[in-house]
Amino acid sequence: MAQNIIEKLREEAVNRLFATNGFNSVWSTWQGVIHQYASSPTPRQLINLGDHLKDIFYSTNTNSGRTQSDVSGGGANWEALVCWYLNLCCIGRRTVVIKHHKSLIPTPISNAITVNYGNFPSNTESDLIAITFPDKPEYSMDKDNIVINDENDIPVKLYNRNKYNTLNVLNALVARDFSGIEIHIIQCKTNWNDNAQIPMLWDMIYSSTAFRADITIGREGYNMNNARLFSYAFATVPTVKPEKITRSSVCVSRVRNLSGGNYWGRPSEDGVASSIKEMLNRNLATGSSLSHLDTLSLAIPELSSKGIYSYFNF
Repeated sequence: MAQNIIEKLREEAVNRLFATNGFNSVWSTWQGVIHQYASSPTPRQLINLGDHLKDIFYSTNTNSGRTQSDVSGGGANWEALVCWYLNLCCIGRRTVVIKHHKSLIPTPISNAITVNYGNFPSNTESDLIAITFPDKPEYSMDKDNIVINDENDIPVKLYNRNKYNTLNVLNALVARDFSGIEIHIIQCKTNWNDNAQIPMLWDMIYSSTAFRADITIGREGYNMNNARLFSYAFATVPTVKPEKITRSSVCVSRVRNLSGGNYWGRPSEDGVASSIKEMLNRNLATGSSLSHLDTLSLAIPELSSKGIYSYFNF
């Protein structure tokens, strides 16, 4: 069946999640909890999973003498769960969420978010990167029909030894269309109290308009300011008891004004944090003329074991 380049990237991103021992080992338990919230899934039930990601994450913490980090890989598994959920909700849209890996992230985007200190390049502590691609034919047509030249004006080969050259094709497309690309960095942490200052400082760096001469953002001619939109968000479980976090807590103040917002795996609480599901409308809404509910309605039949989205292992 024909597949566009965006859905090809989504499939590779989700398959990489299940290729890790930690995520794969807890999935059977998490899958059972997910089905409790969405046994015969409707679009609303799938989106509302964002209110229950903490419960899903903690379902593998069955030994009170051990931490969630010990039981299921902690932070890495939380990143993967958020990545799985956001990609599920973005099926059929021009937005893909990638757990940071050089084999999946188009080089122009990686270069654009690089912070340089003198001659030393440093990438942000970006656990996840959400990319929304522009509404152009190459992103919706059959990936096998794409014709594109790279930055040296050399035609890009679509296949190498029967394997689709996803990254090479995307590198060429993103280089051509960079001004129409949206980049949303999502830093995921299990513990809010200990880590809130990290996204605050990175967001300050990306939001700043002036540095000393030896500090710059971007390389190889790419800068995140030249993209259509850029944001930096924070997503936490959190592992601390929610009642201990109030709108006046230091950890809340540190992330209150992040360009992409602050979120947690629970229902929204005014002045504290939004449910992760709210990220869909706030940052990831432009990938289709349809609502997330509408695109999910079209996708749900294909989540079955024989469907084109069976790789979600729903």
